[in-house]
Amino acid sequence: MNRNLALRRALDAIAHLDDPQPPWKELLQSMQQVIGGDSATFILLERGSELLSFQQVNVSPAAEREYVQHFCAHDILIPPTLGAAPGSWFDTHELFSPAFLSKNLYYADFMCRHGARQMLACVVDEGPQRRGGLTVQRSTAAHARRLLDSTRIRRVTQALRHGLARRDERARLWLGGAESALAAFGEAVLLVTPAGTVLRASAGAQEFFGTSRLLRLRGQRLWHPDAQTQQALAAGLRLAAQSRQRVCLPIAGGSAGLQELEMARAAPQLSLGEEALVLARIRLGRSQAAPSTDGLCSAFGITPAEARVLAALVAGQSPKQHAGAQSVSVHTVRSQLGSLMAKMGCTRQVDLVRKALLAP
Repeated sequence: MNRNLALRRALDAIAHLDDPQPPWKELLQSMQQVIGGDSATFILLERGSELLSFQQVNVSPAAEREYVQHFCAHDILIPPTLGAAPGSWFDTHELFSPAFLSKNLYYADFMCRHGARQMLACVVDEGPQRRGGLTVQRSTAAHARRLLDSTRIRRVTQALRHGLARRDERARLWLGGAESALAAFGEAVLLVTPAGTVLRASAGAQEFFGTSRLLRLRGQRLWHPDAQTQQALAAGLRLAAQSRQRVCLPIAGGSAGLQELEMARAAPQLSLGEEALVLARIRLGRSQAAPSTDGLCSAFGITPAEARVLAALVAGQSPKQHAGAQSVSVHTVRSQLGSLMAKMGCTRQVDLVRKALLAP
């Protein structure tokens, strides 16, 4: 394709990055053509190295699978780009010597095997919690600094920075409106990754985490000291991100009693690329009842006693705690757990909680 036409396509895609459904794929395709590469990827990392999103054009399913499952942790472009300003371009042919590349497993065993002998990468986002980069792969390696410093690339890079800034501002306004509206009802708002890292917390949420309540932040991740509750929280975040269903989770809040955390997949305009973020709200100052035992009995064909055990797990209680609360032996509760797993087709307590969260 003519590179001037590709440039116009890239600029058009960038102009729509703040749309409800941003054209990320069109941006990747046009950037690949502007640079003159064979494939392109958008990679988003959480907390430095954990993969949040991997989007690509003209990359084989085998290469994508290998990268996600193993090679992301060995990506040679991650260390040298750390801390670089958005809009900075990097070239593997410039960063590393031929001798280094010939001995590097990521380059020799992954890149070259999949026909990528050179990567040209632009830092798209560099924040305290996540970083993102757009990379164009080439099947042959050659000096590219003159291309990267050209007027055409500077123009599209500047447009990309402005487009992403515009998108971020639109997202901030959207979140600000949601926070103000829900604050009137005594509710706090969070924007969270599926792993529990909080990217944005409303003033009410910051105040909530600043108190002595049990649900709080540890290293910017949602954390609860009770292991069962932490498992339920992790399962709820994954469900909300993957299933697009609303998930409600009662969480013990210390002296404040039970709090309810309601989670749903965030709108696409709040994400970078195809990452799945979760919009969560904390219902403050409310006393929440345990899940209805009648509803659980009806949904899963279990007995009232088993339903009480399941509701206790969802509320974050351990089998021992539930046994004490019901004045029964822990062996009885464990027997009921075994029956629940058989009836609900589960092998772990966290799977029981996951199914209960999705119960009608």
